[in-house]
Formats: sequence, C-alpha cells, structure tokens
Amino acid sequence: MANFRYQVIDANGKMSEGIIEASSIGEASRRLKADGKFIASLSLDKGGSIWNMDIGSPKLGTKDLVLISRQLASLLSAGITVVRSLDMLYQQLESKKAKKCIGEIYESVQSGRNLSEAFADQRGVIPNIMISMISAGEESGRLDEVMERLAEHFAKEAKVKNKISSAMIYPKILAGLTAVVAIGLLTFLVPKVGVTISELGGEMPALTKGLLAVSGSLVKFWYIYLSVTGLLVYGFRLWKSSDKGSEQWSKLMLTIPVVGKATKMTASARFTRTVATLLKSGISVLQAVEITEKSLDNVILQKKLELARVEIRKGTSLSRSIRDITEFPPMIYAMVSIGEESGTLDSILEKAADYFEDEADSATQKMVSALEPIMIIIMAIIVGVVVGGIAMPILTMAKWLL
Repeated sequence: MANFRYQVIDANGKMSEGIIEASSIGEASRRLKADGKFIASLSLDKGGSIWNMDIGSPKLGTKDLVLISRQLASLLSAGITVVRSLDMLYQQLESKKAKKCIGEIYESVQSGRNLSEAFADQRGVIPNIMISMISAGEESGRLDEVMERLAEHFAKEAKVKNKISSAMIYPKILAGLTAVVAIGLLTFLVPKVGVTISELGGEMPALTKGLLAVSGSLVKFWYIYLSVTGLLVYGFRLWKSSDKGSEQWSKLMLTIPVVGKATKMTASARFTRTVATLLKSGISVLQAVEITEKSLDNVILQKKLELARVEIRKGTSLSRSIRDITEFPPMIYAMVSIGEESGTLDSILEKAADYFEDEADSATQKMVSALEPIMIIIMAIIVGVVVGGIAMPILTMAKWLL
C-alpha cells in the first residue's frame, strides 16, 4: 500500500486536498471518483523528508525509458487497454521519477486526453522522440509496434552510453587516486618530515620549503581550497551552459585529436539511429531531422542540422542538405543518397548506425588508451616532486653526518 496526495473538486465546485492510501494510483483514482468528485491532481506522496526531494535532472534515464517502452509494448500487444496498461506499469516501476511521470500520464488519460497528449505534457521529462513516435503510433493504429521500436532504440542507445561509461572508469579512478595521494602526502607526510628536519637542524632546499608552504596552507585553510574548487566547478558549469560557452566547448570536443573522433562517431551513430527509428515509425524526414537535432549533445552539430532542416523545407533532399556538415563522415552522405534513390532510407540508416556505433566504441577505447598514460605521468610527476622535496634535505643531512 502507498499514500497518494490528491486535489479534488466536488459537485459544488469546492476544491479539497488530502492523502489517500491505496495499492495503486488506479485504485486511488477509482475510489475518489466513486464519491462523485473530479480529480484535479493525483500523485504519489513522497513525504517531507529531505531524502524524498527531487534532486538533479528531471529527465528520465535511458534505463527507465527502455522499461516503460517495453512494458507498454507488451501490455498493449496483449490487448490490454491504455488506461489499464498505465496502471499496471505504474505498479511495476521502482524509480520515483518514472513513477511520478507515469502517474501523471495515467491521470491525464483518465481525464480524457490522448496518450500522445499526456506524454506531450511531460516534455522535459520524456524525450521528444518518444512523444513524436507515440503520436505517430496513435494515428497509424500501431502503437504497440511503435513502443517496441522505441524500446529497441533506447536499449541500443543505453548500450552505447554504457560502453563509454565503462571505458571511462579506469581514467576516473586514476584521476581520483592521483588527487587522494597528492592531498595525503601534503597533509600528513610532508608536515611531519618538515618538523623532523627542523628539529635536526637540517637545511631545507627551496623545493622543500615550497612544499611545506603549500602543505601548511592546505592544513590551515582547507575550507578556502574547498570553496575555490567548488566555485571553479560551478563557474565551469555556468560557462558551459551559456550560449557562447556551450559553443566553444562543443567546438573543442570536435577538434581535440583523439577526443574529436570519438565525439564525431558518437554523434554520427546517434544521428543515423534516431532518424532511422523515426522514419520507420512513419514520421517525415523534416520532422525526423528536427527531433534528431535536439537529441544531439553538441551545439555546433545542432546548428548545422538546423540549417539542413531549412534546406529540406525548401525541397532539398536529406543527402544534399547534410553535405555541408563536415563533422559527419562522408560515408553518411553516400549511404543517405543510396537510401533515397532506392527508397530504403530507414533500413540503410539503421545499418549505418550499427557501423558507426562500432566505430564510436573503437574511438572511445583509443581515447581511453591515450588518457591512461597521461594520468600515470601526472601521478608520477606529483609523487616525484613530493618525494624529491622530502628526500633532498635527508640526503644533505646524511652527507653532513658522514
């Protein structure tokens, strides 16, 4: 059993709110309507605990999108009604964000709206590709097939993301280990060695004095270092989210030798996969390019696709409109052109997506292989400087004693 917070309007137009206990949002809705009340809102009650607050992005993760699409596809293909399918899906979900989203969609459908309209109300939580494809599925009467296609699309997208995340684990561990070792040496080891050398009357070289100065300031004013680090991270995110900053960052990601290729291959895979999925669902090329444009993470590519969309609206073919996007490999233009001539653009793009996903995986592995020795060298330099600063006065004292 769970608690649901509701707002209802009675026959006299008076609004009231409260909490009702029920096994599902469907049962809660039925019980409230049984009293002759109109439901204004109904959602899972999270309580007032800080642990129940919505933190982070409101967007649903790819894992949740796969689960929602696959479950709805199975339920709808079994002949279960949309309302009943949403109620059953709500009971199976574990993610709070997904549960809230499906609960609101359920209530919207219950109030008489179409499924596509209910999903459109969740724009910002649900990706545009899902909203457009559900609308196309309703119009064509093939909603179960569209939901299955969406599940496959999100599953393949999740696979690419997981490969990139897995590849980046080792460099992240190395970066974290480097920071921990450096802070540990400067905070605990250097001060003790400094005190020992001072007590023995040894002469400290400039490197050792510099390390002791840094160590002392780190111990005494750690909160300043922490605040400055926090401000730098916040400033970077603020700059990256600005129009100028996002464009500069996108350009940098495309031009860095090894990282640039991984970025281009990943963008190519997403472009071909998304357009292919949308075209297979009966969505026009113009609308498919518009939705795909918004799904790309790179501002430079988004702007170039926007220009391509303008050309398509004028009557230009897809292959000709994207020819000026030099960040895409020439293979894309050739395959799109062949697909347009043969009338199999969706199938051709799907095959191209498989190829570019493999290329993106290979490029990411190369990027990680290049990062690993860089991180090791940085760690070696930091540890070498600290050890050198400690060893120099000790060696000098040893010579003096001899």
